[in-house]
Amino acid sequence: MPAPAQPSSGLRIVLVDDTATFRALVKEMLLQRFHPQELRDFADGREALAACLASPPDLLIADLYLRTTDGRDIVRELRRHELRMHVVVLTAYPESGLPAELLSLGVAGFVDKNSPLEQIERAVQCVLEGGLFFSATVPPPVPSLSGEPTLPRLGADALSEREREVVRLVARGLASKEVADRLGLSTRTVEKHRARILAKLELHDVPTLVRWCLRNGLG
Repeated sequence: MPAPAQPSSGLRIVLVDDTATFRALVKEMLLQRFHPQELRDFADGREALAACLASPPDLLIADLYLRTTDGRDIVRELRRHELRMHVVVLTAYPESGLPAELLSLGVAGFVDKNSPLEQIERAVQCVLEGGLFFSATVPPPVPSLSGEPTLPRLGADALSEREREVVRLVARGLASKEVADRLGLSTRTVEKHRARILAKLELHDVPTLVRWCLRNGLG
């Protein structure tokens, strides 16, 4: 007797990769592991961008180098429209400067396509939980602060000691559950701290928070 179908998670995903076989493998993994309410997949970057603009997903998984619109350009265009969603970028050709560049664009996950498929699963899980995931096969992200959007003038002393403890761990790429385990808190409490920190600093995403932490010695 077949196992009962898993309930939909309510998660909406857009996947774009112009290698059909690889895209099919990633799609199957996402369906089995995350049970999204909606999963739209594309081979063409322009079609994927149009789909995201028409109906923004919760998560975009995009190949960096596409035959049409580059993965970077998709992310830039989404940011230009002030559409905020989790983004994981995939590439078979990792370059040393990519992690910092992608982080500056607000990308929270970056995976070498030569890695096992489980790396993509881990990246998606981490990013959905609010963390950062950069594949170990590429240099770690070291964001350049030059030319970045203006960061809050507030310094580290604007946060409470507990908030500074939370933000240090978030800046290191830990998801909320991992932060909770480290500090002996509930995941819900950590989420409240994160939301309060972002509101206090008037920030909207973790990558920008990381840059603020680095500037204020909390990285």
